[in-house]
Amino acid sequence: MNDPLHTFFHPRGVAVLGASANPTKLSYGVLHNLVTHGYLGPVYPVNPKGGEMMGLRVYPSVADVPDPVDLAVIVLPAAQVADALAACGRRGIRHAVLIASGFGELGAEGKEEETRLRQVARQYGIRFIGPNCVGVLDTYAPIDTTFSRTMPGQGSIGLVSHSGAVCGGTMDWAHVVGVGFSRIISLGNQADIDIADALDSLAADPHTRVVAAYIEGLPDGRRFVEAARRLTAQKPLVVLKAGRTPSGTRAVSSHTGALAGADRAFLAACRRAGAIPVETLEEMVDAAIALAYRHPPAGPRMVILTNAGGPAALGADHVDRHGMRLADLSPETQARLRAVCPPGTMTGNPVDMLGGPQADHYAAALKVLLEAPEVDGVMAVFVPQAITPVYDVAVAVGRAAETAPKPVVCCIAGGGGIRAAARALHAHSVPHYLTPERAAFGLGALWKSARIRETLPPEPEPLPDMDRERVRALLEGKTGVLDPQTGAEVAAACGLRVPPSGLAASAEEAIARAEAMGYPVVLKRVAPGLTHKSDAGGVIVGLRSADEVRDALDRAVRPGERAFIQRMAPPGGVEVIVGGHRDPQFGPLVMVGLGGVYVEVLRDVAFRLAPLAREEARGMLEETAVGRLLAGVRGQPPRDAEAVVDALCRVGWLMAEFPQVAEVDLNPLIVGERGAWAVDVRVVVRPHPSPAAFGGTPSPLPNSVQERGGGREG
Repeated sequence: MNDPLHTFFHPRGVAVLGASANPTKLSYGVLHNLVTHGYLGPVYPVNPKGGEMMGLRVYPSVADVPDPVDLAVIVLPAAQVADALAACGRRGIRHAVLIASGFGELGAEGKEEETRLRQVARQYGIRFIGPNCVGVLDTYAPIDTTFSRTMPGQGSIGLVSHSGAVCGGTMDWAHVVGVGFSRIISLGNQADIDIADALDSLAADPHTRVVAAYIEGLPDGRRFVEAARRLTAQKPLVVLKAGRTPSGTRAVSSHTGALAGADRAFLAACRRAGAIPVETLEEMVDAAIALAYRHPPAGPRMVILTNAGGPAALGADHVDRHGMRLADLSPETQARLRAVCPPGTMTGNPVDMLGGPQADHYAAALKVLLEAPEVDGVMAVFVPQAITPVYDVAVAVGRAAETAPKPVVCCIAGGGGIRAAARALHAHSVPHYLTPERAAFGLGALWKSARIRETLPPEPEPLPDMDRERVRALLEGKTGVLDPQTGAEVAAACGLRVPPSGLAASAEEAIARAEAMGYPVVLKRVAPGLTHKSDAGGVIVGLRSADEVRDALDRAVRPGERAFIQRMAPPGGVEVIVGGHRDPQFGPLVMVGLGGVYVEVLRDVAFRLAPLAREEARGMLEETAVGRLLAGVRGQPPRDAEAVVDALCRVGWLMAEFPQVAEVDLNPLIVGERGAWAVDVRVVVRPHPSPAAFGGTPSPLPNSVQERGGGREG
């Protein structure tokens, strides 16, 4: 694929606007890094004072800069940046890095300045990175337009970050412990070039093997998911996102809306994209170095090779927590270990060589373990002691593991004295960790990466039998919560099975509807703002006569309100909730979980982005107790899980094709041995410019919900 940011890393010349000879200025740092970090093209300092800097001629304006020049790095106060960008455009420069802060991060006035930047960029056809960023670098080009103190060595990790501080801190750490990077992209406020552009660039870069992304804002979450999915088809992606826990509670009018949140939406986006989500900066770099240095294991069977029982026990716990397990070592492998390890070595798993192993013991034992067919990966743990030099152990482990096809990670605990050991391990492509828990996390990232590649969901296929025109007509002009009859008709038009039903404003009308559809029926109170009808005594089930319907209406429905009459579903079904919710960053989501009145208490739910493939829907069932219940427990017969899968796909396409649908609840969806009934459908509609057109061929369905059979209320 083409690299959308190619010129930022391979410009024929770079102009630095606002260049300074003052070492305390950021612009000095940018100029210094361009000159000293290996860039081979011409560098043009631009400053009205002219003169000379670092042996380079200084140009009074960008208009005076000679060819060739493809890239401008603008290091000027915020108020001057837009004019400087326009001057670059007039000069013919079509790529720029904007370092200055003081834009959208400050509020409304700053956002107006960002709008002005975009207007200038559109006028001249400029693509820019920033503002409020530290720049970009490529260790292979090489080029460094940042003002950071150090430039990492060459490696295979690509880093993209909205935070310049994250970039700077990561580069400093990498320099100390000898971890290399391919490219680092600081996006800042991403007023033009965004995270999706950066992921496409790193996907195209031949030197990048794994990508780590620190994300703060995603104005277009779906664009991020699409770019991430393109990337993860060939390279792992580790994602750390800030802002996953909302600082306040947003009002919602459905179970699904109450259960959805920034964190669930982000995790659903990662699933669709094939990305590995992490919780901390430490986890981000721990996963990245494991994925950069080692291949994923063929299986989950791990061995811990150690000189200390306590750290090994902690490592074993975390191996299990990350979905792997300790391998059962064969008698043959244990015999080989006894031949090369110190006397008294415990050759089970963990393999504990006790207090005094030498470096060559680690090398020999590691060779045996890597050759054992029952072993898929190894964690080497060494706690420094007076007998064996730490550096020697690191070199021995590194040499033994460097060319092995199985992953090896190494935990050497300690302080500053183990930095040389860390550098030695990284030089041999073995990730170093300070604790066994972190080493287990690194192995877990490798294991998870292999599973993600195997289970990346296919693209969803549109449903041809949805009556889209009927849905569009039912939603036309509506806002707020639809009445239950309209909601049921929307569900029916989507191809869901719903019981015969209707609204009634009087006892006589309610009785007439009940007798037309057949007893038993359920009566539900319809009132503005009433979400949880059961809590308010607004649901009465099992009505079998006109007198019972009349009495129920008198008890549950107040004057001026209406009743919703619905035929009962067959008894014995499992109550499930299927829902849809529109997230502000990632768009429509679908949800499944145990249904009924306790759904928000149990919170046993799974989310995915909509629309979704049937394989994704099946995976959602497996994540929750729903899947186990539908399979049949304690002598109960299995229920129709595929009917739930079908309902999830249909709600997903409803959310995807009709952006005005904000929330959907099918609660409960009653699942029988054959089929499922949507007995309570709640649809929330908000104004939207126009429905999205996703394609697919509509098929006529019965327009009247009364034609679709009978059901029971849970």
